[in-house]
Amino acid sequence: MGRTKKVGTTGRLGARYGAKLRRTVLDIEKRGDEPHRCPSCATRALKRKAAGLWECRKCELIFAGGAYVPYTDAGRAARRAIAQRVAGDFLSLREEEDVESLEFLPNVEERPVIEATDVMEGEEEIEEPIENFSEEPPEDEF
Repeated sequence: MGRTKKVGTTGRLGARYGAKLRRTVLDIEKRGDEPHRCPSCATRALKRKAAGLWECRKCELIFAGGAYVPYTDAGRAARRAIAQRVAGDFLSLREEEDVESLEFLPNVEERPVIEATDVMEGEEEIEEPIENFSEEPPEDEF
């Protein structure tokens, strides 16, 4: 066997298949070996039973997930979409630790919240409501 300090477990492949593919395999194998939390009991006791099947060794929950990791990016997006449909609002789409801003919402930009009582010095308050107000920015003409 050759040296495996850099290549890790993919040293078994030797010089075959290309460096990029061996690095990808190494990344997949490292993520699969990490301890994962159970969605039911939250202990780090998940074990891969078969490709796409995961079992918790503590509460014996069996669920479908990714082939090499229990939670995939597509699965997270599907969970957020289901939560949006059930709750009917965008705030339910936030993950507990994954999302810190509104990046997960398409076409939504973070804008500073301006209260109705905020008035710059030297300006008078406008008491009449502004008509023809639209949320969309004006279109640029080329």
